[in-house]
This record gives sequence, C-alpha cells and structure tokens, in this order.
Amino acid sequence: MSQQTKEERIKTLKATQETRKQETLDKVNKAIERLLKTGAKISFQAIAREANVSVPYLYKYPELKERIQQLRSQQRKMPSYQVNQPPVNAKTHSQMVGRLKKRIQQLEEENKELKRKNEALAGQVYRVHSLQEQVERQKDLIVTLESRLKEPPKAEVIPITSKAKLQINDSIKTQLDELGIPLNTTLTKTIKGASKDTVLAAIEAVKHQLEKREVDNPGGLLNKAIQEGWTKPEPTSVPSPPKPKIYHPTEDEEKKTLSSKDLAKLSNLFKDK
Repeated sequence: MSQQTKEERIKTLKATQETRKQETLDKVNKAIERLLKTGAKISFQAIAREANVSVPYLYKYPELKERIQQLRSQQRKMPSYQVNQPPVNAKTHSQMVGRLKKRIQQLEEENKELKRKNEALAGQVYRVHSLQEQVERQKDLIVTLESRLKEPPKAEVIPITSKAKLQINDSIKTQLDELGIPLNTTLTKTIKGASKDTVLAAIEAVKHQLEKREVDNPGGLLNKAIQEGWTKPEPTSVPSPPKPKIYHPTEDEEKKTLSSKDLAKLSNLFKDK
C-alpha cells in the first residue's frame, strides 16, 4: 500500500468521524431545545435520554458540558411556578400520539443511518487491518530475501565423470520420438542415470507393451521400465506335433497271424509273376 493511499484512508476516516460527531452534537442541541420548550428539567440524564446518547458522551465535549451546566444553573435560579396544563381531550391526545409516532419514526431512521455508517466504518477498519497484515508479511519476506542475498554463493562442483551423462544419446531420442514420448524432467533424470543399453532395452519392452494394450502414460511406463531394468520377453517356440509311431510286427507275430490259406495265396501270386 503506497504512502499516498494510506494518507487518503486516514483522511477519509477522520472526515467520517468528524461528520458523525457533528451529527450527534446537532441531535443533542435539538434535544435541549425540545426540553426547554416543554419546560422540562434540564439535567445530563434528561438530555441523554432525549437525545438517545450516553451521559459520558455529554461529558466528552467541554463546550457541550459547559452549556448544559449553564442551562441547569439558570433553570435553578428561575422562580418555580405551576404550569397549567391544558385539559387533554381526544384531539389533543391524537395530536400527541401523532407527534410521538413521528418522533419514533425519526429515531428509527436515525438508528438505521447510524447502523449503516457503523457497518461502513467497520468494513474500512477491517480492510485497514488486512492491509497492515499484508504489509507485515511483505516486510518479513523482504528481510528474508535480503539475508539470502548477503549469503556467499555456493559453488556447484560437477564431477568430470558425469559430463558424459549431460547429453541424451541421439538413438534414444529417435526411439522416443517414434513412440511419441516427450522428455520431461523426471524421465530425463532417469535416462541420464542409466546406461544406454538399459534404456534401449526398456524402450523395446515398452514397445512390446504398447502393441499388446493401450497405456495412458507411456512416459511414466518407460520411466518405471528403466528403473526396474525391463527387457523385451523372448518369443516362445511352438512345439511340433509328435510323429506317429509305425508298428512293425515281429516275425513270430507275422507267422501267427497268417493262416495256411493265406500262405497258399501268396505263393500263387509269386508263381504267376
């Protein structure tokens, strides 16, 4: 919050308080005038009750306190006499009720206006407190940043052996482009921390998985495959069906199965030839 804005807010609050003070003083003065017109006894309690303010409020302003004391002294010096009150009839009673209702309505309107002003002031006070808290947090942040700036910079030492891992192999990049897997911080770190053969083997394993099913996050799958050292599974050979066995009967079995008639037929066949 700039200095100009802060001064403007303070000026607005002071102006609002001054306006509120003047309105209350006017209300007290009008209450005094009404009491004087009706011949009522002037006292701090009577004026506070008529103006709907507290008694300490009347003592708060010296000029107001002095005026009330003067009126009270003057009233004490005046000779007291009985005021003849006019007889109360229906018309007079109706007029009194009308005046009282009007007065009540005025007081309600004044209360509503005061309530509205109090709510507006409460909102402004809340915003001021909120801005003050923000200013305090910014001050703490500035102090923290200034202390960090005063600290000597820390030199980062990079081992010579790690220079070879600063760049990703072109063949790996080509494989990743074919799979449509972008390089992010996590995957880049994992690739740099593994050997080329491990990364390529993991890529082949991920290709095999992508051919079998859909994967929502291929990059995450590849990251896991590299860390766990996945490899593409070897193809399993299909066993050939067993060859049918040919039964060869023994000589004794053949003799047993051929009858004498069959032997005669076979001999005739050879003779014809």
